[in-house]
Amino acid sequence: MSRHIIDTSKQAAEGPRVKRFVELQRREGIHPNLRALNKRSHGESLSRVTQYLRIERNETA
Repeated sequence: MSRHIIDTSKQAAEGPRVKRFVELQRREGIHPNLRALNKRSHGESLSRVTQYLRIERNETA
């Protein structure tokens, strides 16, 4: 049985350029925008998630 055209193995990105890029990104650290996003309050979005989970579990308020 022959393989389908989309049944190909995925190649890992292990070239020297990719390794250098990853090394540079690790040296630079976390981008300031990511730090700002992590500091944001999760107030309303977190409460929505808890409500959705409550509904999913068929619990009443």
